[in-house]
Amino acid sequence: MADAATATEPADPWFRESPWGWSDLAALAIWSAAVAWLFWDAVILRGALFYFDITEINYPYRAFFAEELRAGRFSRWCPWLYCGMPLYSESQAGYLHPFKYLLYPWMETWKAFNLDTILSVWLTGAATFGWLRRHVAPAAALTGAALFGIGGFTWAHLVHTSMINALASVPILIWALEWSWDRGHWRGVVVGAAAMACQVFAGHLQDVLLTAGIVGCYGAYRGITSGPGRSRWREPAMAAALLVLGVLLSAIQWIPSKELLDRSPRAGGLTYEDLTYASWSPELLPTLLIREAYGTRARDTDWMDGFYPYHEMDAYLGALGLALALVGIGGAGREDRWTGFWSLLAILGGLLMLGRFTFLFDYANRIPVLGSSREPVRFHLWFSLAVAAMAAVGVERLSRPGAVRLAGAAKLLACLAVASGLILAYNYAPVWTQPRRWTQPYHLDRYRWLGREFGWAAGRNLAIVTAGLVAAARAASSSNASLRGRLAWALPVLVLVDLASAHARDVPTVDPAYWTKPPASVEALRADPGFIRVFGDGDKHSGEPGYASEPIDFLPVRDPLDWSLAAAWGLRGDKGETPMKSKRLLDYFDAVNHPGCGRFDIESVSHMVVGRGLQAGFRPNRPVGAAFVHRNPGALPRARLLGRPVYVRDAAEGVAVLETQGKDNLHRLVVEDPTRPLPEAAEVAGKAAIVEDLPERMTVETDSAGPSYLLVADTFDPGWSATVDGVPAEIRPGYVAFRAVYLAAGPHRILFTYRPAGFLLGSAISAVGLLASAVLLFLRAAKPAPGQEHAIVRGLPRARGMALACAFAIVLLSAFTISEGLRPAVHGRWRNAFHRFTWGSGIEAMKEHRQ
Repeated sequence: MADAATATEPADPWFRESPWGWSDLAALAIWSAAVAWLFWDAVILRGALFYFDITEINYPYRAFFAEELRAGRFSRWCPWLYCGMPLYSESQAGYLHPFKYLLYPWMETWKAFNLDTILSVWLTGAATFGWLRRHVAPAAALTGAALFGIGGFTWAHLVHTSMINALASVPILIWALEWSWDRGHWRGVVVGAAAMACQVFAGHLQDVLLTAGIVGCYGAYRGITSGPGRSRWREPAMAAALLVLGVLLSAIQWIPSKELLDRSPRAGGLTYEDLTYASWSPELLPTLLIREAYGTRARDTDWMDGFYPYHEMDAYLGALGLALALVGIGGAGREDRWTGFWSLLAILGGLLMLGRFTFLFDYANRIPVLGSSREPVRFHLWFSLAVAAMAAVGVERLSRPGAVRLAGAAKLLACLAVASGLILAYNYAPVWTQPRRWTQPYHLDRYRWLGREFGWAAGRNLAIVTAGLVAAARAASSSNASLRGRLAWALPVLVLVDLASAHARDVPTVDPAYWTKPPASVEALRADPGFIRVFGDGDKHSGEPGYASEPIDFLPVRDPLDWSLAAAWGLRGDKGETPMKSKRLLDYFDAVNHPGCGRFDIESVSHMVVGRGLQAGFRPNRPVGAAFVHRNPGALPRARLLGRPVYVRDAAEGVAVLETQGKDNLHRLVVEDPTRPLPEAAEVAGKAAIVEDLPERMTVETDSAGPSYLLVADTFDPGWSATVDGVPAEIRPGYVAFRAVYLAAGPHRILFTYRPAGFLLGSAISAVGLLASAVLLFLRAAKPAPGQEHAIVRGLPRARGMALACAFAIVLLSAFTISEGLRPAVHGRWRNAFHRFTWGSGIEAMKEHRQ
């Protein structure tokens, strides 16, 4: 690329920013109509979004946060999960994201959740449209908006609400950065940094890392391809400033989150297997042409689910979208500086998606921070954004006078089709070599569904690609500018039809009663005056497959109150569903999750609610709805006085004592207190009562004849502080995971208050970021350099070819090795790269007999 930099020439006048008009309004109307059609039941509030992570995590988190906002509280501690959880620090509730305040305080949570998701998807496409309009006309910009807004990445993560919230920031950030580069003003840097901060506030830090990677690559590329002068350092400096400012502005969120990460199970990073588990396998190549090539969860035909988290493997952008992207790097885009970057990013993103299938990830888990960023397939974000930009240029070329060759696009589709055919023939071989292997009615139904789904998808895609290529060929061969412009509008419409029809069943909705009418188990627990805390464990999946093939009653899945569902109805629970939890709590669970160790008694779990398959372990019980409720007679009060302490130095020693002490755990407090104020033989008599119980404030009144420890069976967290009769007191870890405070004899009033660890430091740093933003807003602009982003870079075709060759070389070197006999052999990375057809491979799908 050094040669490319010296070959930079003035901008090609072919690229020009046209004024906005009625065509833009029409394009945005088409985009809005497509989103509304896909989410229709959710848009008109006839159905509520649910399923998978929405049910397990995202809705319950937001239900708690919304209730607190309506009560006039900004409660950063959630008492309903994990015996108390630092929900703000966990971050996925999106405490500081703008949509939370636009929607959740003013309407029912399920309605706000619907609109939160839909508006995020809509804004992603609309912002992509606005960004691309700087470079191309409305029809072309709409094509890119469709590819990025409802391409495979969106559908792979629709149930990951925080990722969908964060996705809209990506095009806004790039748009703002390019504006600053073009105008020489720092205001765009501030806007881009605010967009990046909103990603952090949305609650998915991996999206921030992926976006920061794009900005870093883009800034470096602009510096390399700049001619002599200030722009060579100014443009990378602006990109770096955006990243630094975004980090500063968002410190109020990420510093508490980092503090929690450092004491979570992920603190030591991930293993290689965990990091690379969701790598995009080469056998998934056919899904680039036919999204349903290996079935879908909606139809209960996704037979590869289990080999991967299959729903996250959706990289579908459509054959037409890929063809248009290739057209985009020809003609005026061939040596165009702006288009060149996106073509290089597409190559890099596609390579990194492969994860464990290249040697690039062999030691990636050892990299700080990045080593905790799992699922390489998520680099599809880079690929999707790049394809959107290139396809927009492709449509622009077809809409305007000038020769356009489609042979390259046709060859690309032909190569993909041949390779896909060979892969499908290999993977589906058991269908005809062992036709009698699967004879269960359950399997035969799915055979039929898979065949219909595959046939319909193949026919649909063939029709769309044919129509698209015919329109493109007609436009390319015409010298009539008006005709070319009209034909170009067919292309974004076809892309939208392609992507929307391929994912039409991927927005599962349910009767709003799923969220508005509490399950029978909730009503039963609320009616029991002895209720303290619940343990829930079900035997059904939160995302039961096959809803597009046969009716499924989803409401009973709620009854056992599994995952984080207790929080959806304001019940205290000892469970949740996130890796971002205290390692102390996990160590405690591991230590006492054995008969006789008193786990549920110590945690003050008064009720166990389980599914049918688990009821034998919790007797006596009574059926309530689709669940079975067991009342735990040994549950201890949440606040209680304890003596006879067993002093330990740290959590590891505490775990060892809990494992060996057995039933004595109920009467002997295991506490980490180096001062050892209470004799180990001291018996305690007294009482403790909770007189104030709010999420961030708890008051306990006690009275005892002698000194004692007050134990509160809520999770220990460094964000909690305590006073005893107004005097600050130390909170010690009790039973490894809970809160203990030493008390002298007599009556006392103990006040516990919470503020997330790192919150003040983060607030101070964010204040510095706001001050820096104010300075940059009024900083004098540099001399603008309009048009430089579309400068001609003569070395680009060669650089692109070299990058593509390097990518292929990396894949080949990763796939093969030399054996001891100096013979080529398949490398271990690729030995399980291809899977033969089978029913029953799934994690939850493909059960022979669904319960």
